[in-house]
Amino acid sequence: MQLLQKLAFILIAGGILAGLGFFLKWFFATSVISLGFRIAMGAVVTGVVLLLITVGWERYRAAKGNEDELKEVKY
Repeated sequence: MQLLQKLAFILIAGGILAGLGFFLKWFFATSVISLGFRIAMGAVVTGVVLLLITVGWERYRAAKGNEDELKEVKY
């Protein structure tokens, strides 16, 4: 990856994380939504995020390991 692509990815990820942080701060600080629902939604979102991270990590490891297995075949 080029340097500008990495910088763009970092800026996009930082912006998303900042927006998500402000939303989560509001979500867990507001008294309009009941505490039990906020805790339940926090657990669900945490589980989904962990699941996505593990799937992404496994796909990354599988793709990284397949570089040696790909060989050119003559017909």
